[in-house]
Amino acid sequence: MKKTNLFGLLPAVMIQILSVGLVNHVLIVPLILHTAKRDSWMCPVIAWIIAVLWVSFPVYGTMKRLNGSLKSMLERVMGRAGSWTLKFPLAVMLFGITLNTLVDTISWSKTTYLPKTPTWVISSAIILIVLYAVGTGLRTIAYASAVLLPFVLLLGDFVMTANLPHKDYSYLKPYLEHGWTPVWYGALLSVCALVELYTLVLYQHHLKKKFKWIHMFVLMTILSLLTLGPLTGAITQFGPVEAEKMRYPAFSQWRLVQIGKFIEHLDFFAIYQWISGAMIRLSLSLFLMADMLSLRSKGKKWGFAIVLLVLLVPLCQAISDNMVLYRKIMMYYFPIAGAAVVAISMIIWLLTVMDARSSDKKTSAAGMPAEGNGGPS
Repeated sequence: MKKTNLFGLLPAVMIQILSVGLVNHVLIVPLILHTAKRDSWMCPVIAWIIAVLWVSFPVYGTMKRLNGSLKSMLERVMGRAGSWTLKFPLAVMLFGITLNTLVDTISWSKTTYLPKTPTWVISSAIILIVLYAVGTGLRTIAYASAVLLPFVLLLGDFVMTANLPHKDYSYLKPYLEHGWTPVWYGALLSVCALVELYTLVLYQHHLKKKFKWIHMFVLMTILSLLTLGPLTGAITQFGPVEAEKMRYPAFSQWRLVQIGKFIEHLDFFAIYQWISGAMIRLSLSLFLMADMLSLRSKGKKWGFAIVLLVLLVPLCQAISDNMVLYRKIMMYYFPIAGAAVVAISMIIWLLTVMDARSSDKKTSAAGMPAEGNGGPS
């Protein structure tokens, strides 16, 4: 990795807030509301505690010991062929991120501001723009995040503040109306959204410095708050019954914003927020997928782009015609994908520990003076 292609920790954090923040702030919220209803706001709090433990050990432990890319470490420890037992599921995870982001973005676009535009036109346009971003490299994606995120955050603070008169916090009571079971399942969904932070491990070798534990802790806290905000906002503004029925609760909150008597219909700002997060999330997942598959030559990259177009455009068309089924699938997708990522992260953590100990032994052996009879074989 050339030093000129490296970037700092702050742009890396901004990538995660936009990428993982989209699933936490938008995609997972209706599923949690459907599951935990009035008590949905408890779910990200419980999920934060669990996720901090996960980040503290397998994630931070892996990043602390890795010298170079995860892919090279896996190939060194498991061999090139054996490493595919972990690289392949990671690539599938990245493809899943790409597909669900693209489907939800297309569905939301058609519902809100492009109702008569064909699905294949929207999907093709998004994919082509994202592929161009992937071609420019991760550093460009990082700096694009640094430009986009401040305005996304300002707009988020604006909609939260502007809607304060519409909020009734008595809707949050009574607590545990349906017991703990829905809350625990909602917390599971929230954890499964948070574990997408593991993408940070896949590109940590592109960073100038290593993340410290406190950085990971603060980042996980921010991402959890991004789930807590729209959940409490939806319940306190619309009530638990109406909030549960909404497909896009975060976007619906924009429709309540009004400045004075004459300025309203400011929900177009939500388009900027969503598209910013979606573009960074899609660009990151496709870049990491190409990196995982070792696509370096222009021919391979063009082939990868064509395959994606051929796969994703008809897939998005088929799924967009069956959104009810898609939402049911997502209720199972997140727990399965989350469990897989946690399991893979634990295995990789153990492999990095083994690799680090092996390197230490080799270093110690290289530094020992040669003995006459030689050591035991």
